[in-house]
Amino acid sequence: MRQFHIDDQITEWVVDSRHEPLTSMMHMVTVFGDTLTLTLVCIGVFVIAWLANRIDLAAMIVVGSLSGYVLMRILKLVFSRDRPPIDDRLIDVGGSSFPSGHAMLGTIVFGLTAVVVFRVYPRVRERAAALLWLPILVLLIGVSRVYLGVHWASDVLFGWVFGVVWLGVCLFGHTQIVRRPALLRMGTKHVTTPGRPSAAQRGDQGTSSPS
Repeated sequence: MRQFHIDDQITEWVVDSRHEPLTSMMHMVTVFGDTLTLTLVCIGVFVIAWLANRIDLAAMIVVGSLSGYVLMRILKLVFSRDRPPIDDRLIDVGGSSFPSGHAMLGTIVFGLTAVVVFRVYPRVRERAAALLWLPILVLLIGVSRVYLGVHWASDVLFGWVFGVVWLGVCLFGHTQIVRRPALLRMGTKHVTTPGRPSAAQRGDQGTSSPS
């Protein structure tokens, strides 16, 4: 898969516009999307959810992140797009370019982090705007990959898209798994055999005094 014409134009413009201290800042920002950093974030959020006795959320951050990583690797193998020219890169990386793993996994991991923190901490629910720094960080991580010359702009754009889609899949799956046991309990609680009194009614009849 080849890059789009606009990718070349954006990369050329970015390379010509590089300057300090922006370059140093982009080097720091891109670290937040590295595999090691995202792994540490997953472990931290897992511990937070586990200590809050939300095993379902702890499982969601682990399963969602690992499955997202596998999906990202599969997509890279399928599309096999080359990265921008080596002369335009400010850091040394290998592998396929499409989609951006930093953009995709950053969206998934930090998105799930926001959900877990929102559901675990009541104070965060009261001040949900405090979580806005997470999507801003994801945007900056994606921009840093283009700025450093290791991804085309469309790599990052579709990385965000795939990340949002997979984030939605994870949240939908979690909702269905959590709701199903609750629905089953509700069903067994309210369903009684037609024409026969319920267990509670039979107990009341047995304890009532004779007339």
